[in-house]
Amino acid sequence: MTTIVKYSTDHAARNNFPYEIISPPFPSRCCWGRMARMGPLQEEGDRRFYYRRCEACGFTVREFLSAFDLERGVSLVGQAPDRTWRWIERIQYQATIEHAA
Repeated sequence: MTTIVKYSTDHAARNNFPYEIISPPFPSRCCWGRMARMGPLQEEGDRRFYYRRCEACGFTVREFLSAFDLERGVSLVGQAPDRTWRWIERIQYQATIEHAA
């Protein structure tokens, strides 16, 4: 999968969308609340995504749209416990601890 995002610590963040985006390699604290979608919906093969960029520091990622069937997912909620959210919360907690250290 090709991307126009180049992660670099040597160059300053730069937005030349839709040709090239220079981004810091890691998110900052500002990214949690300041990420905004850039441009129209992109398609590559059968995957669809948006580029999201922090308005403050320039950190950029691709936000993929899920092919998840919402009606089927709602019916599955009552059938089996889903441990995904517990796993995501644990990963976020561990990342917060590592970032603080």
